[in-house]
Amino acid sequence: MHMTKNILIILFGTLIIPYSIFAQIKIDSSYVKYFENTREVPFLHFNKTSFLRGEEIWFKAYIQEQNTQKLHPTTSNLYVSIFNKNGTLKDQQLIHIKNGLGHGSVLLDSTYTEQYYHIKASTRWMKNFNEDNAFYQKIKIISKNDKKYSVVQNEKDAFEYKLFPEGGHLIANAINSIGILIKDKNNKGLKIEKGIIRDQQDNVIRQFTTNELGMNSVRLFVKENEIYRFSILLSNGKELNAYTPKPDSKGITLNVVNKNSDKVALHVISNKNTVRELHGKRYRIMIHNTRKFRNFYFSFNHTKQNYFLPIPKEELFPGINIVTVFNEEDQPITERLTYLHSEELFHELKPIVKKASPDSLKITFTNPTKDVIYSSASFLPSTTKAYNPQNNIMSAFILKPYIKGEIEDVHSLFDQKKDSKLRRLDLLLLTQGWSKYKWNNIFNNPSKTIFPFENGIDLTAKFNSSISSKQSILLFSKENNLLHTIQPNENPWTFKNSFIKKKSTIEFGVNKDDRITRIAPALSFSGGTLLDRLNKEQVSNEVFVNEFETSNFKPLKGEYETLNEVEVRGIKDKNVKEDPEIGVYRKIDMEKAITNSGMDLIEFIISKTPPFKPISRVELNGRNVIREPWLLKGVYLDQVKSVHYGTDIQVVLGQPAYAFFIFTYSNIEMVRKNSSTSKIKMPVGFATEKEYYSPKYPSLSNDTFKQYGAIFWKPKIELGSETISSITIPISIQRNVTTYIEGITSSGKLISQKVILKTD
Repeated sequence: MHMTKNILIILFGTLIIPYSIFAQIKIDSSYVKYFENTREVPFLHFNKTSFLRGEEIWFKAYIQEQNTQKLHPTTSNLYVSIFNKNGTLKDQQLIHIKNGLGHGSVLLDSTYTEQYYHIKASTRWMKNFNEDNAFYQKIKIISKNDKKYSVVQNEKDAFEYKLFPEGGHLIANAINSIGILIKDKNNKGLKIEKGIIRDQQDNVIRQFTTNELGMNSVRLFVKENEIYRFSILLSNGKELNAYTPKPDSKGITLNVVNKNSDKVALHVISNKNTVRELHGKRYRIMIHNTRKFRNFYFSFNHTKQNYFLPIPKEELFPGINIVTVFNEEDQPITERLTYLHSEELFHELKPIVKKASPDSLKITFTNPTKDVIYSSASFLPSTTKAYNPQNNIMSAFILKPYIKGEIEDVHSLFDQKKDSKLRRLDLLLLTQGWSKYKWNNIFNNPSKTIFPFENGIDLTAKFNSSISSKQSILLFSKENNLLHTIQPNENPWTFKNSFIKKKSTIEFGVNKDDRITRIAPALSFSGGTLLDRLNKEQVSNEVFVNEFETSNFKPLKGEYETLNEVEVRGIKDKNVKEDPEIGVYRKIDMEKAITNSGMDLIEFIISKTPPFKPISRVELNGRNVIREPWLLKGVYLDQVKSVHYGTDIQVVLGQPAYAFFIFTYSNIEMVRKNSSTSKIKMPVGFATEKEYYSPKYPSLSNDTFKQYGAIFWKPKIELGSETISSITIPISIQRNVTTYIEGITSSGKLISQKVILKTD
């Protein structure tokens, strides 16, 4: 009998231990599976966020791959959508992303009649996930009298005043940490010099303050069934109150202290009622960041209510760490976000500025590292009020993937030179509560691949006319550098993964015996537009009274003509330049000349060379083929666009020589020559990248320009490893220039800097 009892105990232990292991494996495997698919995190760097009507919004797109924390190597289709204040779609552009980078612009023409618009950047693939990782930015359009009057029926409703128990709930008869957040009607933090905490008997328990971002935290012993009132007095004498939730009589909560230089202190807090029930139970602390996780375990005993768990910082991950406590049944019961600063996350550029001319600056960037640096820069007047992004690249890639709320004062959050900045960031995370990744989704609702991972646009052409076996269809577009032959049996025909430009022209023609006639297909597209909407949380009811009035405001001149001008300049002609480097030559334009189309180039050169004259050079489309004459054989004059020839400056065998510079038609030009085609303007496609141009401001010295104008925009500043690169910017009459730089390195280090460039 005694032996039987021992066997039962062993069996019992054998059954219990695997259950715990299986539960752990389930959590770990669910977590890995939930985050295994690639996730895109977009960020747009704007040249500014407040604009004059007639200006263009210029932006650079950076797409991070969340699992590697580097630029996304394969994403290609980024939809940039513009919504009005009611969430109605105003415009949408498809931006071509290459190796995680792209850029574009939007003209604020006369149809932009409202004061505020919201910009959203997202991909179709991102719609597969439960969490919204889209990028949002609110922009403002300045008009002559930019005033907005709103009447708030209840002024208290215009403020956001909330309390956030650390870990998500309060425990009775224990010391709890409580976050405080107060924002004004414009969603800006409100600094409170004196707040008062009272119990239900109106006794003053203690006082509190908030910083300039409207945040702070207090430690408070919470009695059972007690609700506490946090009172603040506004400048107009009105009182606002926030109340703590009723505390739980049993349970645990979490307090994270991230001050020590080498450890993060985790305090697991309970009370007398709880420890009796938890005695001997094993809890798990999971520290994770969607890419990696670590598990720590501890067991309760009936003598201890509070547990101090120092975690060495080398056990944490650079950036955001989510700390989740699981009970003995592997249920998440409390959670907190904390941040670990690391130099691995950041890179700093140190531009050197010199005066290039009286009205321009030369800025030199040095990259001493092995990384490649990708960055963009906006150059604005030093007194600008036009640059107020909701996120920089650091907050967009380090914070936003984890938190649900908005971030204020993003430019100073990651400045770790002052402890107060680290405190600000910790308060921000405390007042965010749990992360945006819900455990119910991780366990029970993993993402489903409903929307495809796009790579360009699929174009399908269906031809209603019959095509014989002796015919073929030619598709060509000079704007898209496209030439393709479609065989008769390819109907319908699909052009997969194309990067055709929106509003560009594509031509179709039937080719038979080298003659091209019209054919008009029916076209359909997969992709090119995204049915998108603006989340209600992004539309804030802001109240502005007499906010701004421009001085000497005039509409920008020539704004619409400028657009066309820039578009023309932005199209690169890939044909060889017909401009011989040296010498004076005679030119024959073959389109206008009467030539023998049966004559090839060798015969033509012989006919044009004077007797006994040596030939020094024969260049075909920029390549010297004097030693490769066979390349000229079979090239007939009807394939030649122009010829430059005459006496060369080079001397051969002591006498002047002849030189020929020959330029042939490109494949697309040959197709278009003497052909009849149907031309289709593309209704969908990628936006055309334009070269930046300076708006025609009425004045460069008035307050309108100084506060809301733009000097220059450089979307592409790339530095190879261990290289130096320079750019030149105009400064006109500006004494100082404020520069906002955003960027990322090939290893994923982030760059976000504000630099004052002095011109004297």
